Amino acid sequence: MDTTRADEDLLSGRYKDRQEWPDNYHYKDIKGARYAQVMRESGGLPALALEIGVGRGGVAVAVSRQGPSVIGVELSPDILKKAQAYARNTKVKLLQGSGFALPIRSGSLPLVYASQVLHLFDSPSRRAVMDEAFRVLSPGGRFMFDMKNIPPHIMGYLSSSPEKRKRNYPPESELRSQLKDAGFSHVIIKPGVMPLFGWTNVPGLLRPFTHTSFYVATRG
Repeated sequence: MDTTRADEDLLSGRYKDRQEWPDNYHYKDIKGARYAQVMRESGGLPALALEIGVGRGGVAVAVSRQGPSVIGVELSPDILKKAQAYARNTKVKLLQGSGFALPIRSGSLPLVYASQVLHLFDSPSRRAVMDEAFRVLSPGGRFMFDMKNIPPHIMGYLSSSPEKRKRNYPPESELRSQLKDAGFSHVIIKPGVMPLFGWTNVPGLLRPFTHTSFYVATRG
C-alpha cells in the first residue's frame, strides 16, 4: 500500500472516532477570520479559494463571509454531511475528495489553504499534499497552511511519542525546504490566533505562543 493510501485510511479511522465530538464553530470563526486577514496581508483576498480538509465547514464559512467563494474538499462522507448542513446558503461549495488527488484541473486556482491538516501526515505525505496544491494553483497563486506551535501545546507535546512529535511539530526549516522542493517561493510566516482571548491580530513577537503559525508560499 502506498503512503498516501495508508494516510487516507488512517484519516478515515480518525474521522469515525470524532463523529460525536462537539462542534467548535466559535474557534473556527476566529480561525477563519485570521485566514482571511493573512490573505489580505499577503496579496489580497482572492475571488475563489479551495480548502483541503474542510471538515465541518467552520473555517470555510468564516473565510467566505469576508468575500471569497470557497471550494471545500473533504475525505469523509459523514463529515461532509455535517459541513453541508452548516454551509447551507453560503458561498461555500463542497466536494468529496482527497488532498492527494484534488478534483480540480491544473493551474486553475489563485489560492489553496489547509487549516490544521498538514500536521496529520508524516514528511513524505505532507510533501505530497504540497505537490498537489502546487499543481492546481495558477502562476503566482498562494498556498496557505498552519502548523501547531509547541508552547501552547506543551502538555500534548511532552506526552507524545517521538514519532508523533516529528509529525505534529516539524521544524520550520523542514517545512521551508519541502515547499522549495515542491516549487514554491517567497515563503512568509505569520502568527496565528490566541483563541482563549479571541485575538486574531497578534504581534509577530508573540508568534511562538499562538495556537498555530501560518505559512504562505507563492507558486513561481
